[in-house]
Amino acid sequence: MTDFKETTLDKDIDFDNIPYWDVVIIGAGPAGLAASLTTAHRRLTTLVIEAKDRPGGQPQFLYAEKRIVDIPGFPDGITGAELSARVFRQALDAQIQFHFEEELVAIEDTDQIEKEDPLKRVVTNNGSYLCRKVIIAVGLLHFPRKLPVLDAIQSKKVYYKTPKIGDYDGQRVVVVGGGDSALDAAVMILERNGHVEQIIREDVPLGKADSLARVSNSGGVLHTDCEIATAEFAGDMIALKLTNGQTVNCDMIVVQIGFLSAKDTFKRLEVRLKADGSMAVDSYYETSRNGIFAVGDVHGDIKLITVAWAEGIQAAIYAFKEITSPYWLNEKRLRDQRITLISEKISQAAERKKPL
Repeated sequence: MTDFKETTLDKDIDFDNIPYWDVVIIGAGPAGLAASLTTAHRRLTTLVIEAKDRPGGQPQFLYAEKRIVDIPGFPDGITGAELSARVFRQALDAQIQFHFEEELVAIEDTDQIEKEDPLKRVVTNNGSYLCRKVIIAVGLLHFPRKLPVLDAIQSKKVYYKTPKIGDYDGQRVVVVGGGDSALDAAVMILERNGHVEQIIREDVPLGKADSLARVSNSGGVLHTDCEIATAEFAGDMIALKLTNGQTVNCDMIVVQIGFLSAKDTFKRLEVRLKADGSMAVDSYYETSRNGIFAVGDVHGDIKLITVAWAEGIQAAIYAFKEITSPYWLNEKRLRDQRITLISEKISQAAERKKPL
């Protein structure tokens, strides 16, 4: 039995003039989209703020054309782009509102109370929004690491995500990086008639051995223990001088060297962080600040779409229960603490009764 009666928001809501949102969600990746669907289906006005220009998160921006095969219900797999488009369409049908190309700056406490709930103010680089609850789903790794030596030539042929399939058919492509994402990109390009030369800083690539073997067996050329020293145009191509003295000419470059952490943003939020810079949450996905939840890669160790969905849904349900029943979460915490205390006392008593 479900814990609610699924409904939809009224079609005539003037979202531009509502005094506050029930829930503001930061991030339109898998966790954020799942959370937004859950809150909207419980008739909570929901705003999703996304720093990029479209929804989808990592499936959209890292492997849009890669077929994901570990999601239940898709026996033939589904691409990151298609999956993102499907969930986004559901979100729009549920009247979830989206603001793209807005970055989170701060989350402020206010003195304003609505239905026994103190409102928070979500501040972005483009405005501010009052709300009752916040769910952070931005991911721990925020923006792709860039190479200044490539950015200096200001070429549209330098990509920090895997281009679309048709973009590299028959092209000479340099892939920079030796991790799983870089090796996956190389395999995709080789499988679609591209020629790949891969530049890897380490002696031994960090990615999976089977992916490395697929690159080599498909004709990819590996340059290990080197980096790009200089880059310049050579007619219609880009000429790269490597630190080992070699020169590589290419039509395009795909850079996959990891991501910058969102730790600086998290520090500004004044929430408790773990040693790795991710957010610390309790068993209800709430951070050290009441009313602010965090889900997905922003705190978790298991980086799977299905896990992000599950956490987004759970946090949204906890936020919903807090909104519809103020202090519900605090009462549940006290009950859990009492149960834990009783269990500890029983264990201690059993230990004392053990024969010497």
